[in-house]
Amino acid sequence: MIIANVAAALPGERDFHLVDILVKEGKIAWIKEAGSFQRDSRLANEYAAEEMLDAKGLLAFPGAIDPHVHFDEPGFTHREDFLHGSAEAARGGVTTVIDMPCTSIPPVTTPHALEGKLSIVGDRALVDYAFFGGINGTMLPEEIPDVVQSLANRVVGFKCYFISGMDTFPAVNDTQFAAAAEACAKEGRPLLLHAEDSNVIAEASQERQSLRGSQAPSWADYYTSRPMEAEIAAVHKALKLAGQYTKYLHIVHVGTGKAAIAASEKGASCETCAHYLAFDETDFARFGAALKTAPPVKSPEQKAILWRLLAEGRLSFVASDHAGAPEYEKFTDNPLTAYGGIPGTGTLFPYLLSEGLFAKRLSLECFLEATSGGAARRYGLWQGKGSLMPGKDADFVLVDPDHTTYLDPSHMMSKSSITPFAGMRLSGRIEGTFVRGSCVYASVRLAAALCHQANPAFSNEVGMILAKPGFGKFLTWGYR
Repeated sequence: MIIANVAAALPGERDFHLVDILVKEGKIAWIKEAGSFQRDSRLANEYAAEEMLDAKGLLAFPGAIDPHVHFDEPGFTHREDFLHGSAEAARGGVTTVIDMPCTSIPPVTTPHALEGKLSIVGDRALVDYAFFGGINGTMLPEEIPDVVQSLANRVVGFKCYFISGMDTFPAVNDTQFAAAAEACAKEGRPLLLHAEDSNVIAEASQERQSLRGSQAPSWADYYTSRPMEAEIAAVHKALKLAGQYTKYLHIVHVGTGKAAIAASEKGASCETCAHYLAFDETDFARFGAALKTAPPVKSPEQKAILWRLLAEGRLSFVASDHAGAPEYEKFTDNPLTAYGGIPGTGTLFPYLLSEGLFAKRLSLECFLEATSGGAARRYGLWQGKGSLMPGKDADFVLVDPDHTTYLDPSHMMSKSSITPFAGMRLSGRIEGTFVRGSCVYASVRLAAALCHQANPAFSNEVGMILAKPGFGKFLTWGYR
């Protein structure tokens, strides 16, 4: 296929370049100045049989990488599964996801569990995917190096918690964490941490409960029980325990500016999520359970600080922490027991495109790093993913910059559509998501141009899934 006359976001460039892109055998074969195909008779003859898509007026971005999703399979598929989760990812311009180890039964802490998970999701994924391995509080410190070594060639990192609400994946203690940091460093894999200090949370929760007395819990009880100090204290503790191995430490879903600054100053990496950039604790009054995550969104000024840190490169990238749930788990009438999670993989790229790049909070280079390049580098996928370059996979998103996107929950393809992003109108509209040169998601307009028919299970008045379940490819560290 030749994608002709498209304005492409190329690596290292400050603005878009009008180009033609040749896709061959799932890879980008070449990128040339727009019109080269028509002007050069040799090229015209050589590629005369190729399908051509005239993308005049459209922008081409590298396919987004969402490096933090909970697709819950196997084990918690009443909330999400790989088929619906990856369909929603494709709808939102995401071409690669990295799935967490903790929301599977069994958790991905052994090669056997990983292969069992792979045998199930391999027939369902619509976009490319990788896994994280898990390190939890059930492991003896002396066992952790063997766990890491046994999984390292099949995963792109390891996840642990300083506080966990999951009986199947308990938090690690200081000794376990230190052992994990050393073991991950020896295998050259990042150690991911949910960084909230359990002691700070316990004290804040007790204080809030004493103030509340016999009154029913409110949303203020939830977000004040997990204050900014919990993130800051956890990051400082993690940096101290990691010691000489801090460059392998990665802090997930950071909502507090001081936590991100502390991590980056010591050489650790960190991510934030779209909901920390879009919302703050005052929004619980409007959205309630639809906004609940752990950690919760923070004070209003933190949004501006996180945007600044992202623009400065002190936040490595943005992830969704996709974690939907059914209504009966979200709307419990008790803020403290309502399930915490947002189905965000479909809104991640559109939100950052509109409110980051188009709103001029992020330069083009920063936007590309936040949505694709940063995660590709951190998780060993850069040789094959993360930018529009000859030799890499033809993963790209076509965007119409002159139209807007209305975030209608009825258009979502995930199992859950309970989201605080509902009703937003964003600049730009995704026309197509291509994975290894194949169109996985197409707008109604693009599908007609490609003469494709929809999979009836995933289509609506806006767009449709064109790939078959199982099209997604399993990726490991060093993929090219």
